[in-house]
Amino acid sequence: MRFKNILSIIITASLLWSCNNKTKNENTDNFDVSTILTNVGDNIITPQYSELKSSITVMKNDFNEFTLSPDATNLTKLQNSFKTAYSDWQGCSFVNFGNTNITTLRNVFNTYPTDTGNVNSTFTVTDFNLESASYADAIGFPALDYILFQGTESEIINRLSGEANNFVQKNIDLMSTKSSAAFDFWNTSNDDYSTSFKTDNKKANGSGFSDFVNGYIQDVEILKNGQLAYPAGIIGGINPRPNQSEALYSNYSLELFKAHLTNLENTYKGKDQLGTDGVGFDDYLKELGTKRDGLDLNELILDVFASLQTKCDLLSGSMNDAIKNQTSTTDEIYVKIKELVAYLKVDMTNAVGVQITYIDNDGD
Repeated sequence: MRFKNILSIIITASLLWSCNNKTKNENTDNFDVSTILTNVGDNIITPQYSELKSSITVMKNDFNEFTLSPDATNLTKLQNSFKTAYSDWQGCSFVNFGNTNITTLRNVFNTYPTDTGNVNSTFTVTDFNLESASYADAIGFPALDYILFQGTESEIINRLSGEANNFVQKNIDLMSTKSSAAFDFWNTSNDDYSTSFKTDNKKANGSGFSDFVNGYIQDVEILKNGQLAYPAGIIGGINPRPNQSEALYSNYSLELFKAHLTNLENTYKGKDQLGTDGVGFDDYLKELGTKRDGLDLNELILDVFASLQTKCDLLSGSMNDAIKNQTSTTDEIYVKIKELVAYLKVDMTNAVGVQITYIDNDGD
């Protein structure tokens, strides 16, 4: 019954967008999109990569400390720094444009569910390359989540100080190298990408603004699908599939979901990590005076974000717990994110004149 109900809501919403989409701008478009890109580059992307780089360094230091003294206190310290770094990653997830390191970072850092058998296979060998395709689903945060949280405390300590130690060292080293490179690219890009990104006032495919819009909206779809719909069984099945959840072993998935949602809202508004308001999508839509069926599009989007925050505050436990015990609320959250995707992917892109260039197969 639950699947039929949510399917009915989704079909109705999709029909409303396809048949009744009446979006128009009240004002002429004279907006300089480089003002958004300058704010995003200087005050959102670069500082968030800096934060990720720093938190992974802390995690690396905590791992080294645990290796020297493998006890419960140092394990807890390492687990906590892991959670901080994983949360910081949520703020960088939308940046899938730039150089090859940046565009593949999401695959390195957060491919889940992790292949535990593949992770375990590294325990009996010393020479392995985690950047090879054979380990694509056995690296990053999900692999660490498995090693740092699966089993009893004594089992984790024994595994981490013994057979898994070499793998964890190499995995954290890889993440440290990749996050440092990402920060350096945006902070002091050798080919001056960050400068050209921030000064680009074009909106054609391949421009800085087009890359940003597409990266941002695609990341909203990751929130909708990867972090909620797949483990809930909304996509690809009827029954929940808890093994598809992010942060499966630490049960930290709900905190990550909330961190991701908050970052997406702040980025839409052009806000930095301290909450300082800068130029964002909201300013663009306000200047255009964009209406959807006579209603202010920016206000519609802000209302959805507010509703999502309120509904997420009602959830408890992990995302799997919430899906199981608070099904009606997680279903409502899914429908609301789907609504947000439609506002952004259809209405906002139409208003600002940007084409969607990425491909998805979930029907939005």
